[in-house]
Amino acid sequence: MARPSGRTARIKALRKLCSSGAIVHIADAAKQLETSEITIRRDLSDSDSGILCLGGYLMFASDNGERYSLSHAQGTNTQAKTEAALQAATLIAPEDTIFIDCGSTLPHLAARVPQNANVTVVTQALNIAEIIARLEGVNLVLLAGMYHAESGSFSSETALKMLKEINITKGFFSAAGVHEKEGVTCFHFHEVAVKRAAIARSQRRFLVADPSKWGKLRPATFAQLNEFDDWIGRPA
Repeated sequence: MARPSGRTARIKALRKLCSSGAIVHIADAAKQLETSEITIRRDLSDSDSGILCLGGYLMFASDNGERYSLSHAQGTNTQAKTEAALQAATLIAPEDTIFIDCGSTLPHLAARVPQNANVTVVTQALNIAEIIARLEGVNLVLLAGMYHAESGSFSSETALKMLKEINITKGFFSAAGVHEKEGVTCFHFHEVAVKRAAIARSQRRFLVADPSKWGKLRPATFAQLNEFDDWIGRPA
């Protein structure tokens, strides 16, 4: 690519690189534009370009800057989320103690937890707890604390202490973004500590994320892909 002259030309070139939702590392962009990373960062900070630099990656702000809404997410990609949940549900066995993460995908799993099989469900998510509480013969451990309406989940130091005392046989984790290099991400930093603690306490760990999440990068990284035993719902 010929070196674009001037801020306006560079912004135009960056927008072209990020077209169709592409995520581009700033070093690669600098090489293609024959300029420096510092220049690109300055261009983006001094203008309303619509391009966001997050964790060293460039993307359209509309792809990563929106506020997460649990109520809205519950109505999107329902079929793909259900299919991923159905696959995950086959992994639950009698006597299991499982962690079910927050979000809009895993309620489809919660509804399929086998009843009267002495399964214990640990969760920090209100929507998961509400489903589990209606199932017969399923034990519920709610990791309570400060409630965050935007994610429908709780967080607290007490929740982290509770997790240290629970032996989780299988953990099922959701994500708002799955990126090959930057890892598994979510929108909210308050989710990270509980997710990390649950990962540490789980004997087996499963990422449950429908294909729309792959290739996305969200603000808070909570895991790397190699920390999971399987990735359920990934694109074919």
